[in-house]
Amino acid sequence: MPDSFTNEKHKEIPMSEANPRYCISYTHTWENYYRMNRDLYKQKMLHMGAVTFILLMIVGTVCMTADTLQLLGWGVYCAAILLLGGLPLIWKYILRFQFRRQQVNGNEEWNYVFYNDSFTVHTKNTIVTRKYSDLYCIVESADYIYLLLEMNHALPVPRDKAQCDTFLLSLGKQRKKDRIASVLCWLYVLSGILTAFYGMTAARLPYQWLLQTWVYVICAAMPCIWIITIVLTGVSWNRHRISCVQKTGVRIVLRVLLFMLCSLLILGLGLFDTVFIFDRYPIIKNDNGTYTEHVDDKYAPFEYYLYQSQGPFFLKYLRPMTNANDTDPTISESEWFSRMESNNSTAGKLTTEYREDPSRAFDTSVQDAEEEKRRIGALKIFDMYFVPQGSTFKEHYTAKGDRYFVLHESNSDIAYLQYDRDSKNGNCGLYVVFKAIKSLDGRWSPYDTQMQNIYAYEYNTGTIVKSDKASWSDAGSEEYRTLTGEL
Repeated sequence: MPDSFTNEKHKEIPMSEANPRYCISYTHTWENYYRMNRDLYKQKMLHMGAVTFILLMIVGTVCMTADTLQLLGWGVYCAAILLLGGLPLIWKYILRFQFRRQQVNGNEEWNYVFYNDSFTVHTKNTIVTRKYSDLYCIVESADYIYLLLEMNHALPVPRDKAQCDTFLLSLGKQRKKDRIASVLCWLYVLSGILTAFYGMTAARLPYQWLLQTWVYVICAAMPCIWIITIVLTGVSWNRHRISCVQKTGVRIVLRVLLFMLCSLLILGLGLFDTVFIFDRYPIIKNDNGTYTEHVDDKYAPFEYYLYQSQGPFFLKYLRPMTNANDTDPTISESEWFSRMESNNSTAGKLTTEYREDPSRAFDTSVQDAEEEKRRIGALKIFDMYFVPQGSTFKEHYTAKGDRYFVLHESNSDIAYLQYDRDSKNGNCGLYVVFKAIKSLDGRWSPYDTQMQNIYAYEYNTGTIVKSDKASWSDAGSEEYRTLTGEL
């Protein structure tokens, strides 16, 4: 027995009708007070810390999904980690403060006197008498038997390993041990860590990029761990909390509500995990270190897409692939599309038109050359400014046949790049980024758009300049005006 228990005195008195059954004394020291709280309430503190940790991790993950709240999300993650490690220290400090407030004049001795149907506790200033039938419960530990008068009001009785222990434990007031409580604490922490990992990877995944395989497996495992945690939490609540409710009707209602809540959460997580798993196509690592995504979808425009590793968590999207062997990472998306278009259309189209009308073939070839020059300018601008933002190359045509490139599209709006005209000095092509708001049915009109910026592409040198113009009347940057001659 530790040194802190040297002041404790055990005295057993033979049972008689006139005398009490047992008398035992207990000294209220800091070590004994801390041991009592550790035996009774440490599990509650660990549970509260784990629950607080997981709730903060969920809040941080929600913040990470929004670009404007990402910094707040990192702050919440840090707070959760600090609180998880600091809560036991805070708890111990509070206990010491409470003990010092109680023990102004030094250690205090409590004298227990046990009778057949009741017991008394004699302290320096008070005497408490209680019947055994009024006890909330009895908790057994290695060195003490705790008599709980209320849920959070305990009296520690030093164990004598003899008749007194046998008598107190025979009262049938022992509280059932929650054997899965410690497992739940670890599951809460693990679920919180996996949730934060999901928020830092999958929730922040750039558009068209993919997760590394090991990251994808961990993110897919996160809902499964959550399901196990929810099931065990429901079992624990049902056995050790709801079962303490005395009214039968209330107890039944609480159990039904608990079952419905757990079922709803489990079904939601299962559906989320199913979509998350089946939304990913097979990924194969190539010999040159790149990755090929095989899209098994008849509605997809291409069957293969090329990626390369971008750090330990992500695979960066590069371009579509002609076939499974087209794995050169040095070919940009715009260059790949240019090669595809020139290989598939130019030769056959000019040959056919020359046979019908030689002069028309010449005019068409000149027009095609101009269109291709303007298209290359748009692709160069796209590669420099919008590929780093995660935009995907999507080429479309208006009803009038004007070409434009979609930069971003959602259910509510669309942003696109379109050639407008040549500059005043004739050296540059001017390209405008427009944004249009969609109607409820998803339609939008090029006549109801708002200018976002204008870019200049110099045909001879390939120089690209951003004007920073948000309207037609803006002057634009000095570099833009110098390059285009529009002073």
